[in-house]
Amino acid sequence: MSVQITDCTIRDGGYLFNKNSNPEFVKGIMEGLAEAGIDFVETGFLQTNVTGDTLVYKNSVEARIYLPEDRKTTQFLGFCDNSRYSLDNLDACDGNSFKWLRISFAKHEIDESLEFCAGAMRKGYLVQFNPMDTISYTDDERALLINKVNKVRPASFSIVDTFGAMDMLDLVHIFVQVDGLLDKGIKIGLHSHDNLGLSCALAERMIELAENTQRDIIVDGSLFGMGRGAGNAKTELLADYLNKHCGKKYCIAKLLEIIDKYITQLPRSIQWGYDLPMYVCGTRHAHVDNVYHLEKSYGCTANEMYDVLGLLQPAQRTRYGTGYSKTDFSVLDSVYDKYKKDGK
Repeated sequence: MSVQITDCTIRDGGYLFNKNSNPEFVKGIMEGLAEAGIDFVETGFLQTNVTGDTLVYKNSVEARIYLPEDRKTTQFLGFCDNSRYSLDNLDACDGNSFKWLRISFAKHEIDESLEFCAGAMRKGYLVQFNPMDTISYTDDERALLINKVNKVRPASFSIVDTFGAMDMLDLVHIFVQVDGLLDKGIKIGLHSHDNLGLSCALAERMIELAENTQRDIIVDGSLFGMGRGAGNAKTELLADYLNKHCGKKYCIAKLLEIIDKYITQLPRSIQWGYDLPMYVCGTRHAHVDNVYHLEKSYGCTANEMYDVLGLLQPAQRTRYGTGYSKTDFSVLDSVYDKYKKDGK
């Protein structure tokens, strides 16, 4: 059984810069993570529509400009959202950029994402297969998905807590099911968000569960928890835990050095972490953009956000498959209007 860390600072933290981070920031973080011995490091976003943002690439060749010359033992990782990237744009893996590829997808995109996964593997990539909002699947839906995944055999399959809604009982239930059904040669990953303050605890619990079954796993984090909204599990905490309890040898001093140099020096306008609106997102299993909209448009308090989101249907809270886009909040607006008219 092995445990590895994927650091998502560049990609998840990149949302805070609208995918346009300072190149020196990107290079410094990548180099420092490699020197610290972190196993996997995300490089940014693969997208069909490339607009010139520093973290957006059309293929693996474009991502090379930030990768350190000496990568030590670190593997770099390309990330793509199924809805924003085409397999046609992905070049064959030549070993000079990232060899690992992570694909994220919504429930209604399963079959086309599996086709993408198989195609990427034929091009020489090792794929981390990430179903968004894994907690929203029923047991039967997860079982069907895993059966399909076993036929394609990506390198890993992740439990993804997209909206920071997962608690410890959820994790145990899902891990036990996935571990029991997934091909033993496929790693299980965990990508969580810290809306409920549980990200690191969830990762540590999954490590315990994996020790009992001898399943190889990958846990995700970011430096200082940097990421949109509540942020993520903290890479430095995960690394410290694994050093103390799992025989790993990550360099904590190097992690602290790059946090001091690149993260804590960011302007105050760049913010993330637990607060009451993020708690509302987690406990209501809702997309972070919903609370941002309620706060910006109506000045809602956390209590009002909680009430308004509670009036939405569960699928409307996540905004996937609900009929309104990431820039159209008409459903949320109409619910808020009714809430105010009813004198709530």
